[in-house]
Amino acid sequence: MAYKFYAMDFAFYNSMGIYSFEARCEMLKEIGYDATHLSVWHGERWRDVEKLKNVKEKYGLDVAGVYVVLDLSLGEEHPRNKGILKMLEIMEGCSTVELAIQSVGHHIPPSDPKGDDIAVKWLEQALKIAERRNINILLYTHLSFWIERHEDAVRLCKRLNHPNLGIVFCGYHWYAVDGTNLSATLQAVSPYLKQVNISGSRRNPHGFGGVATIEPLDSGELDNFALLGQLKKMGYNGMIGYQGWSEGGDAYSKLSRSLKAFRDMERRLEAHPHWADLKLTP
Repeated sequence: MAYKFYAMDFAFYNSMGIYSFEARCEMLKEIGYDATHLSVWHGERWRDVEKLKNVKEKYGLDVAGVYVVLDLSLGEEHPRNKGILKMLEIMEGCSTVELAIQSVGHHIPPSDPKGDDIAVKWLEQALKIAERRNINILLYTHLSFWIERHEDAVRLCKRLNHPNLGIVFCGYHWYAVDGTNLSATLQAVSPYLKQVNISGSRRNPHGFGGVATIEPLDSGELDNFALLGQLKKMGYNGMIGYQGWSEGGDAYSKLSRSLKAFRDMERRLEAHPHWADLKLTP
């Protein structure tokens, strides 16, 4: 089975600006992607979500998700955070929100369970809307954010035990944080796993966050073929996306290379599944 493959709109950002919503959709359709994606960041761009309701009819693309960043150190009533709740109320044409929680309060470091109560209080509000509107909220791990590790997302999912709460496995952020225990991490995440995104990457002090690069899928040291093999072995059948943040340059070219690389990994894995059975670093 071929995975539905999408591109996060991060791939369309560069130092000069960002491609228009319309150009992004047209490029993805021409290249051969199955779905588009929208980043709304801190909720201040939630009105852009109104464009999603026409994407399927106009461009023949699905909408994989909307990425937002919650920062509770600003307080629940801050316009950025209120904007996310407002977005959940008006969103049409997409049923997935990818939520990165940047901070739950000053002096609470990444992965610190002391912030759980604060996050849970906000998530309970959001999940009431999500349940009513049939939207999935997927926790998005992110280097240097409060939800930095997939273990943090699992901890919150277990506590809330809500059918509309899940997890995005972020290949780059897993790799950049420590890049170990892939099988164990995926097994822990699997009951809540509803989406995946991947990137080429190599550890480099000039990379994102001074830790690692983000590259097309045919580049880097991170073995996405082995990662894809682990996903297939555990029975994952949801969408997979190309992340592409900070790539810059000619977006069309890099998106084409990444789609070609992904489909080739699928082909090899289908023909030779045992090739992905490398001995993973514990």
